[in-house]
Amino acid sequence: MKKIFITLFVAFMAIQLSAQDYKSAIGGKVGYGLIATYKTFLTESSAVDIFGGIRWGGFVAGAYWLKHTPIYSIDNLSWYWGLGGSFTTWDYGYAGYNNYYELGISGVLGLDYAFDEMPLNVSLDWAPTIVVSDSYDYPGSSINRFRGGYGALSIRYILGR
Repeated sequence: MKKIFITLFVAFMAIQLSAQDYKSAIGGKVGYGLIATYKTFLTESSAVDIFGGIRWGGFVAGAYWLKHTPIYSIDNLSWYWGLGGSFTTWDYGYAGYNNYYELGISGVLGLDYAFDEMPLNVSLDWAPTIVVSDSYDYPGSSINRFRGGYGALSIRYILGR
C-alpha cells in the first residue's frame, strides 16, 4: 500500500510540473458581481488571482491561490483547485438588512483556457465559501455560514504575448 501511495504521489507531482500557456493576464469576472481580475503565475503550475469590484450595491475584494494541472487531451486547457478568501459588502435595500458584510474563506475548482490565436484567457470556476464573520455574527445566529453558489466566468487579456 505504501508503494502504491508513493507511486501515485510521484505521478501527481510530475503532472503538476507542466508549464502554463501564459504568465499574467488582466480582465473581468462576471457571476460574482462586476469584478476586475489579475492573474499571475508564481511558478509553472501555481498562480494567484487577485480581484475586486462592485456587487449588489456594495463591493468585493479577495484573492485565490490556484494550482493548475494541464488536461493533455486539449491543448491550452487546464483544471485548477485552490484556496483563498474574500471580503464582500452589499445593500439589500430594505430595513433590517442594510449594509451587510461578510468575510469568507473559499475553496476553488475550475477550468482555464488560453487561446493560441489571440491573447485571451477564459476561466470558469466554482468557489464554495464558508463565512467566518458577517454583519449578523452574534451568538445563536441562525444565518447559514456556507455559500455554495459563488463562482465566476473570467475573461482576461494575456499580458506580454
